[in-house]
Amino acid sequence: MELPEKLVSPRQVARAIGVSESSLKRWCDRGLIKTVRTAGGHRKMQIGDALEFIRQHDQSLISPELLGLPPVSLGADLGLERSKNRLLEAILQGNDLLSRQIVFDLYLAKHSLSVICDNVIGAAFHAIGKRWECKEADVYQERRACEIALRIIFELRRLQRPPTGKWVAIGGTIEGDLYTLPTAMAELVLRDAGYVATSLGNSIPFDSLVNAIHEARPRIFWLSVAHIADDFDFLPGFSRLSDACLRRNTALVVGGRALKSELRQKMRFAAHCDTMQHLESFARTMLGPPLDE
Repeated sequence: MELPEKLVSPRQVARAIGVSESSLKRWCDRGLIKTVRTAGGHRKMQIGDALEFIRQHDQSLISPELLGLPPVSLGADLGLERSKNRLLEAILQGNDLLSRQIVFDLYLAKHSLSVICDNVIGAAFHAIGKRWECKEADVYQERRACEIALRIIFELRRLQRPPTGKWVAIGGTIEGDLYTLPTAMAELVLRDAGYVATSLGNSIPFDSLVNAIHEARPRIFWLSVAHIADDFDFLPGFSRLSDACLRRNTALVVGGRALKSELRQKMRFAAHCDTMQHLESFARTMLGPPLDE
């Protein structure tokens, strides 16, 4: 299901980037920013189209709060590694605002969502996992960090331009796997690649995932596997999932830390993607005529 579109006015965008409203309207007239008309005839633009213009034309956000964005942080010019370290500390401290600032600064600096997910968000959580193992971070900090990251991803999702194609992608995690962050990032990245992508959520039985494939007939089905309770139970269920994908001509993509090489050798799938950048690259190779055409 598509989220409600967030619309902003030319005045809001003009004030946010520090230009005159007349200049902004001229850019709209030239087609540099896509606009829509409300029922009352007023010109509006989707927030995703406005942000795309800002990113592609190197506009500075003077007042990002006018677009519902966090203020620009002092570390906006930092690279990916330093941003990861700042996010790690901010998210462990439960600093929601700073965490949002760090991620949105990178997005506005034209870093792709797949790179942000891999090199900053994912890398920060990998570091949190290591601290947890060394008893340098508490369980509540990790859980709180996940909630903050999910809110950031949801906000990025709301700001994305709606996919223009008809290619469908769905995915989720298996029963007993409660780790939501990877499947949420996969949805975000696949939408950025042009898919109508929907995460089904976490802890879903294999038979239910098979039903979803038969109903949605997706071009891509992704399975994030961070936890497997029993390999003996996992493999038969995965085999049913793989068969369903083959019958529907759906590319089955798998990933996750629980999929060790020995286990993958017993599985049938189209691609194993160990990063969001790999997922994006594979997904773009799959773009083509929709299955119903």
